Amino acid sequence: MSYETVIDQVKSLPESSLEDVSKYIEFLLYQQEKYSMASLVESDEVFNQKMEQGYSDAIEGRGRPLDEVFADLKKQFA
Repeated sequence: MSYETVIDQVKSLPESSLEDVSKYIEFLLYQQEKYSMASLVESDEVFNQKMEQGYSDAIEGRGRPLDEVFADLKKQFA
């Protein structure tokens, strides 16, 4: 459902229900944020292992060109 469709539907509701709709939309946004951030939650041990591996890769020259990294990020967030 598009943003515009949601707005149109909310505008068609009686004013007495807007508070409940607002709470529901806040809940949906919270759930979406929780879902999108779930992959970022990791233990300190896993985080430290990844940092050590990244540092080791950088020292040994096992990296990717910066333009490739930014191109991938642009694709991912576009």
